[in-house]
This record gives sequence, C-alpha cells and structure tokens, in this order.
Amino acid sequence: MSVTLRGVNLGFMGLDKSLLVNKAEHAGTTYQCPAIAYIVETPQGRILWETGLSARCSDEWLAEWQQVVDLGAVTPEACLELRLKQLGLGADDFRFVVQGHLHTDHAGGLRLFEDAGAEIVVHEDEYAHVMGLDTDKDFFARVDWAFLGNKKPTLISGGSTELADGVRLVHLPGHTPGQMAMEVNLETTGTVLLTSDALYHHENYVEPTGEPQIYWDIEKWRSSLASLGQMARETDAWLFPGHDETGIQHFNGRKELKTIRFDEGYTYA
Repeated sequence: MSVTLRGVNLGFMGLDKSLLVNKAEHAGTTYQCPAIAYIVETPQGRILWETGLSARCSDEWLAEWQQVVDLGAVTPEACLELRLKQLGLGADDFRFVVQGHLHTDHAGGLRLFEDAGAEIVVHEDEYAHVMGLDTDKDFFARVDWAFLGNKKPTLISGGSTELADGVRLVHLPGHTPGQMAMEVNLETTGTVLLTSDALYHHENYVEPTGEPQIYWDIEKWRSSLASLGQMARETDAWLFPGHDETGIQHFNGRKELKTIRFDEGYTYA
C-alpha cells in the first residue's frame, strides 16, 4: 500500500490578514482564513492531521477571541464530524490523530476521539504547556483537550520522529512550545510538508516575507521557519501552510506558488 494524502477544508474564519502576515498593506484587510485537516493513508493505518474548529466554537470561545476572529461563517456542516461523515468516515476509522499544536482553531474537533480507539499524538512540550493552564488563554481552550488529562496521548519527544512508513513528525517550536510539522513522502507528488502554524500563509515564506503577530516566541518561530525552509530545499518539498490554500513548491533550487486542491475526492499520491 502506498502513502496518499487528501485535504479537508473545515470552514473559514474572518480575521485581519495582518495577524498572520504583518505587512502594512494587509492591515484592515479581512482574510477568509481556512481551518484545515489532512487525511493520510499509510500501511500502518489512517492518520488524521489536526481537527479544525469545534462546531460549538461560537459558544465556547472567549469574547476577546471573537473580537479578533469572526466565526459567523463556521457551521456544524463545515466542522470535522460532519465533514468526515460526508467522506464516509468516523472517529473509529483512524489509527492516529496528530495535533500539530493545540490552539482551538486546530484542536476543536479533538474531543470527537475521546472514546475512540485512535492514538492521539502531540509533542511533549505542547502537552506540558496545556496541562499547566488553569484557564482558557492565548487561543488555548481547555474544553478541546481537557480529556487528555485522563486519556494521556502519545507524546513525541525530541526533534524528529517516524510515525509510519513515509510519515515523519518534526518539532518546530515558536508558534507554540510543541508546534510540529508532518513530512509526508508520496510516490508521485514527492515530499509534502504539512506545516500547521510553523508557517501560517505562503506570504510568511516568499519574498518579501511577512511575520505573524500571533506567536509564543518569535525568535523560535523564525528559527523554525528557517529549519522548515532547509528541509524543503533538501527534499524539493511542497509546503502546505496552516491557514492557506496556496502552497510553495520547491524544485531544483527554485520555488513557485502552487494551489493546494481540497475538492472532494481528490487525492495526492
């Protein structure tokens, strides 16, 4: 069995684009920001990369978060449980559920797997960070992952871990303490790097670059972005940013922007 990858759009949030790419021309520009998951098929089982927004996010998010992010277009039909159902899948159809990080726009669907058999995977630094929170803050919502205190996840330690044939997890802190990316090696497409928010948007990466306004440690974010770029150049990888439908394809020392396909039924092999 070869490794395959397909993208799942989990709805759009409205926000000021300068939060993701801090350039003067983006200030005051509303960006329809996608929440994204990916399904990876491997010989060792099916992997879900991130879980998007909760269908109840408008009731659960702090008021201060909703002053920054417009959730008006987020409907249950766009969120994980019903999107998986549309694809003929449910919580018990996954071997691994991997969270690049645990912010509420990436982990809102995680509780769907509380009683499922899937192995939940997070970096140990992310787990330690959220388990130390006694209140919702910095876009970490305890309702998303509180059950992990009883159902302890599989914790990734160190900088790089092989999860399955053709799939590797890489620690890239900065956005959060335990931010990870996933490297997926595909026979035809080549190497794809699912970046989560180690790279929000393609404009964080291409010249002239723009840094985000939301981060845990900007120096670590910069260092991780440099590491991500090195990985991409060495493997001629296609970078899939955390909140963008445009990726960056590396090849022969060059790079170009390339649309990521999320149309239902389309699979990268």
